[in-house]
Amino acid sequence: MKRQAVGSILLELCLCSGFGQSPPEAKYGPIQAELLAHLNVRHFAGGETVFARVTVDWSGKDCILLRGATLEAAVVSAVPRKMGSESKLALAFNKAQCNGADLTPIDLVLAAVAGVPFNYANAPDSQFGMPMSFSNPHANGMLAGMGSAAPGDSYITHLEFTGIRHRFPMRPNLQPGAVVDIKGLKLELGTGPNRSSVLSSKERDVSLDAYTQFLLVPASDAFQPSAASLAASGDAGTAVPPRSMPVPAAAMAAGNFDNLEVCAPPGCALDLPVTANELAGLGATSIAIRPLGYVPRFHKAMYDFDDEETLAWIGPQELLFTFNPHPLIRRGGASRNGAHIRMIRAVLLDAHSRNILRAVDWELTDSRRYLWQLDGNRILVHVGNELRVYRAGMELERRIPLAGPLAFVRIAPNGELMAVATLRERHSPELHSKLRDNAGDEPEEDVDVSILDKDFKTIAGASTTSGLLPPTLLNEGQVKLLAQPKMRYRLAMSTWENKTITLARFDSQCTPELSSVAPDLLFLLSCSVPSGDPEYRVLRADGKLILRGKSGPRELGREAAGNNQNGTFAVKVVEAGRELSPGEVFQSSDLDSEEVRVYRAADGKRLAAVRVKEPIASHSGYALSPDGSQLAVLSGTQIKFFPVPAE
Repeated sequence: MKRQAVGSILLELCLCSGFGQSPPEAKYGPIQAELLAHLNVRHFAGGETVFARVTVDWSGKDCILLRGATLEAAVVSAVPRKMGSESKLALAFNKAQCNGADLTPIDLVLAAVAGVPFNYANAPDSQFGMPMSFSNPHANGMLAGMGSAAPGDSYITHLEFTGIRHRFPMRPNLQPGAVVDIKGLKLELGTGPNRSSVLSSKERDVSLDAYTQFLLVPASDAFQPSAASLAASGDAGTAVPPRSMPVPAAAMAAGNFDNLEVCAPPGCALDLPVTANELAGLGATSIAIRPLGYVPRFHKAMYDFDDEETLAWIGPQELLFTFNPHPLIRRGGASRNGAHIRMIRAVLLDAHSRNILRAVDWELTDSRRYLWQLDGNRILVHVGNELRVYRAGMELERRIPLAGPLAFVRIAPNGELMAVATLRERHSPELHSKLRDNAGDEPEEDVDVSILDKDFKTIAGASTTSGLLPPTLLNEGQVKLLAQPKMRYRLAMSTWENKTITLARFDSQCTPELSSVAPDLLFLLSCSVPSGDPEYRVLRADGKLILRGKSGPRELGREAAGNNQNGTFAVKVVEAGRELSPGEVFQSSDLDSEEVRVYRAADGKRLAAVRVKEPIASHSGYALSPDGSQLAVLSGTQIKFFPVPAE
């Protein structure tokens, strides 16, 4: 009867999910969750704990679990495979973050397990949305100069923040003990000590990857006799609809095509490698930065480029160089739950005289990006628990308090709209520490989002219980990257006038990355199909292609930055001394050279191209001057200045 009761609960959820309904109140349905860290029987012993995270809101008797709540399981037994014997792992889920920040006792049974999908971001139904609405703050009733309206007119503008939604892959007639997409693994309910569920394998040690999906049911439902039958959970004669309806062949031919393939002049250019002729006679001046306290870390192990060094112009001849001098720093009060403190030194330089104009030190409690270029020779900086706006001369213009640790900042290219997200602690200090130790990283927190106008006034706010993806903002609206079946993607813009426009369709073998850059451009990173080679594109706000480039096996660190005043943009590509696979650990000493190519946004014409040795492994180690006449690039222990011709 136990299996029958659990089967009723599982089928109930399958049917309701298929029809887009909520489970009946009489049955709470199974809890959907995912494993937080890799689990292998050889690394665990009886009595240790593992953690999972709830992926869908759940309400049960005396317990409400919001998306992101923590579940704790005791490892009742862990038996490695020896001499052909069976490997076993018994898990008893006995605590949950019900109705608060602490774990409380609960008795749950692991009822089904599913493998980690290859890539959630490539799944068409993997995202959830958090809409936000606000009254347009501009006197003419429009944002970013779009359209026209009578003075004083106002209307509601919409934004939608999205995040990755992890769900168990529900299937019709899902049975208790089901193991989906994990070969050689078997699950038995309640057969282990203390009625724990037992995972076993005759082929290998039991091992589960992080983000393995779980279904759990209350023990009171799993182990009590039930007269319910599978047919009682729904109309046996009603078919469960498919997750997505097939697209007619005619519609596929008409709508799902790659319109970013063709790049032909005039109006679009191929981003070709720098030639010897372009570099010939290229004059450059430099500033030595080792005397400022800068010491490059060539042997630091990295998975990706970081945000330790930046260059930013805050005046026609004022260049700000910021870096982490890696001093011995204090620990304690200013850190969040033991998070490390980073010291950033900011040095303002006169690009003409090479003199130091000013130097300050900032403290940070995270390793994320901390500086953004604003229009009008200004910068936005994250310092401590606030954002600061600095203008020429490093004069402080404004302070913007933060309600919590900074998650992300996104700014429209013209600076008229800004999205700021901060983290809100979801766990008690003790639970936070346990989760950090278990996963080796800071646990996911709740997120609060604020929308600021061009005067940095908050015009909207919202909260969510799960991490959000930073939005992509253009002057005309928000651009969304929408996954479709068969590795297809669609770029869609929701304008500030509440219209939806398809900008482009394209294919990509990897998860694309999208960002906006001045002057009102999109920079798209993707992978060609079927080769998987990285490629990048620069698009106008109307979806027209300006620039297209393909990367070789040694190229990485591709990114773009632009200039509103001059209407130019620069593309940076770093070449390594050896081939590096995606996600492979590398060091700065593995990087051989960096090319920065400057283009005119109007037609994609290349205005200048430079190459430097000893590139740094930071995102923002290059910057165009406000008038577009100079390009500054970090190289080893120097800042190099290159002239950029107007034509």
